[in-house]
Amino acid sequence: MKSERCFYTLNSTIASSPKRKRQWCNSLFILFFILSLLGSCGKDRTYEYEEKTACDHWILSAMQDYYIWGDSIKVEKLDWKDYFAKPATFFSKLTAFAPIIDDYSWCEIDTLDEDHHVRGFYDHLDSYGIDFVVMTDPTGATSRQYARVVTVFPDSPAQRCGLKRGDFIGSIDNARFTSSHTKDLVNGSSHTLIVSKLGENSEAFVWTSTDTLTIESSQYVEDYAFPVYKTFHTDYGKVCYLMCNRLTEGPTEHNSNSTAYREEMITYMSKIKEENPYALILDLRLCNDGSLNMARTLASYLVNDVDDASVFAKTIYHKSRSELNKEYTYESEGLSNNLGLKELVFITGYYTMGAAEWLIRGITASMGDEFVSIYGTSTVGQIVVTEAIKSSHFVTLHPAVAFVADGNGNYDYSLGIEPTIEFDEMTFPFLNPYGDESEIVLSTILHDFGYNSR
Repeated sequence: MKSERCFYTLNSTIASSPKRKRQWCNSLFILFFILSLLGSCGKDRTYEYEEKTACDHWILSAMQDYYIWGDSIKVEKLDWKDYFAKPATFFSKLTAFAPIIDDYSWCEIDTLDEDHHVRGFYDHLDSYGIDFVVMTDPTGATSRQYARVVTVFPDSPAQRCGLKRGDFIGSIDNARFTSSHTKDLVNGSSHTLIVSKLGENSEAFVWTSTDTLTIESSQYVEDYAFPVYKTFHTDYGKVCYLMCNRLTEGPTEHNSNSTAYREEMITYMSKIKEENPYALILDLRLCNDGSLNMARTLASYLVNDVDDASVFAKTIYHKSRSELNKEYTYESEGLSNNLGLKELVFITGYYTMGAAEWLIRGITASMGDEFVSIYGTSTVGQIVVTEAIKSSHFVTLHPAVAFVADGNGNYDYSLGIEPTIEFDEMTFPFLNPYGDESEIVLSTILHDFGYNSR
């Protein structure tokens, strides 16, 4: 009877106190959890850990071997949970150890199609074919936001619907444009756009016209390497203008062996040589993709009085891989067909990086500041070259593996290359087409050569 009374008293206490009942249930749960852990202690689950962390461990090993800043990776600062992160996340944890902000290395999932030379809002793999900036009403009459079209790429939905560089998109599908709509102008389905153009009277800027345009669904948009070529007659003689958007061998997205861009570049060099110009204006505002070899090839046509033993650039690897250090000398074919320029002018912008910077640095080191001038804004400052490292985990790493120096061995431009003449086109109210004599940056350069439109 005593044991029965004790049992009755215990149950009565639990029933009479909800709080104690919850405590009792929690205690039972903890007891069962501990027992289950004890029951599984005999199992060896090492293989599960190794399988789930194998890719990240491979990434760590590869980065320690190849990454130019591999010595900066502090393994002791990585938590065991980090090795269960997605490859791209784990990769970014390692690049974060670099002494500079590394925006040049990336991790690629082999099954995904990504564009790694996106400029602003332009993604050529799936795009409407425009780049733009968000700004408030330039007339000052309202506080409304607009998407200001900076670039319209050839053969794109944006070009076919009639959008022009300098247009202001004020509405999308009958909704006023705000910064929250930016993604709607990158890619997606068809849209109806309300587009305005800016003009001026004697007192202020005004809207001169408003049109309704229908833009078709986004698609692959070819990124033309040399979209604009012009020749102008100035007081100094002929001045050629060439816009260069990519310094790759070809449109490698569909054919990794394509050399179409290289062949096109050499064709343009031949055309320019026939003009026998005083100067060349090379517009690199949108050039953010390319190789050191292509930069060297182009440079070989642009320099004067240089032989094929002269060094255009150098790659400097991690000390453990110093045997890979290399000097890139100018190419004899380009040198023998050089343009004979008296001056070379570069136009730079917010997207100018990589091969475009190596081109500017290499030529300036070889020819001096008297030969080279730069109009525009500071470049990005990519002082490294990347290398593709494949794995069996369906992941390809593209870490920075070497510094890219000029012929003198200097790579002190991580903050970008400063222009000779600072010129920010975004501070001007009108953006005319690239290559047009009235386009604000080009017209300023042509004016300095004594150009008058005829």
